[in-house]
Order: sequence, then structure tokens, then C-alpha cells
Amino acid sequence: MERLDRLPNGWPIWQCGGQFKFTLDAVLLAAFPLLRANAKVIDLGAGTGAVSLLLAARGALSITGVDNNEDVVGLFSRSIAENRLDGVITARAGDVREIKTLFPAGSFDLAVANPPYRKIGHGRLRQGGARSACHEVTATAGDFIGAARHLLKYGGRLALSHLPERLPEVLCACAKFAVEPKKLQLVHSRSGRAPSVFLLEAVRGGKPGLKVLPPLFVYAGENEYSGQLLACYGLFGREKPAG
Repeated sequence: MERLDRLPNGWPIWQCGGQFKFTLDAVLLAAFPLLRANAKVIDLGAGTGAVSLLLAARGALSITGVDNNEDVVGLFSRSIAENRLDGVITARAGDVREIKTLFPAGSFDLAVANPPYRKIGHGRLRQGGARSACHEVTATAGDFIGAARHLLKYGGRLALSHLPERLPEVLCACAKFAVEPKKLQLVHSRSGRAPSVFLLEAVRGGKPGLKVLPPLFVYAGENEYSGQLLACYGLFGREKPAG
């Protein structure tokens, strides 16, 4: 069933019970990368568009969100209209493995990706549209990084989130496609817990040199959000753009 939910800044987003719905990972990913003025952004595996909408709230000049699930692209398009962002965000159906047929090389300043986290055979395989959003039914992490390499200008940035257990292969894929890791942060639910996800920023053609940031803790107490998380939320504001 379709429903109108809200992003942390209060902006509406259309979602559906049969599809993968945005999580905190999308919010953290949207807050993580350096976003320069007038940046052109590509959101790979955009889903219902949470990361794209939040990057628009941060002031991105233009954003194109691509997903191979036409149903979620339809929901994404409705959210764009709901937020009066037709001139800022474009939702497009497409496969990241065929990205060279969709966009010219070097078209974007920033690529963001929240790829499927798990390989087939690892974890519970979801049903319906959520399956390919959670498991590598079609594209792998390497496919997303390779697509970003094609799309980014020289010096352009890739920001992605993934599971800590997948970090070695993500770093190998970055090396393969000459996208140099520059900034890494591990995300923990709270102090004393193992990290649940990592955030990585890499630069096409960048020089070697990785900065490991202090860990990000979601909770400071039993049920109290940390100052770090609230600072992320603060990047997005609360008002919808004027129509």
C-alpha cells in the first residue's frame, strides 16, 4: 500500500509497503559528502529518492536519481512533484550496469550510492521490489563504483554506504576503477557496539591518502539521539522549497 511518509526535515516522501523504504543509512549518506556550490549530482540506486531529496535540501544545484525498479521511480517522481522540485531533481529508470548508455562520461561532480548490502545467500532474501534493493540480485558494489567512475568528472567525488564486512572488496573496487578513497567513517548504534555501516568518500583521480574520521554514534544514551546525529539532521533544514 502506498503511503506518504516524512523525511527528518519534514519533507514528504512517497513509499510503498511492497518496496524498500528509506532508513537512517540514507540520511547519513546524504549528510556525509562534501557538497560544493552548484554541484551536479547523480544518485545511483536512488530507490524512492530519500538521498536525492535530502541533497536538494542541502542545496545541490541538480540531481538525477537512477534506479532499475520502475515502481520506485514512479514513487520518486511523485515525491519530486510533492516537494515542488521538478527543476532540481530528475527521476530516471535505468540499470547501473548500463550507465554508459544513459549518460556521457564525466557528466557529474558528485555520485552517491547506497548499493545492495548483501550477496545472494547471505541474510534473509526479501520478497518483491525490496529484494534487489537489499541483495545483489543484479548489480554488485563493484558495478556501482564502476558506474561512478564513468559518470564523474576528474576530481569528482563518490560517496557510498555499505556494511563493514564488505569494506575490503569496496576498497579493491575503488582501486580497480581509479577512484581513490579519501574519507572513511564507521557508524555505530551506540558506544560499545560493533559498527553497523561505513561511509566512504572517494575521488576520481585523487592522490593516495585516507582520512579515518572519529566514529559516529547514533545514540548517546538509552533512547537519546547523539549530538553527531542531530548535527546531520541539522544540515537539511525543515522548510520545503518555495513553489
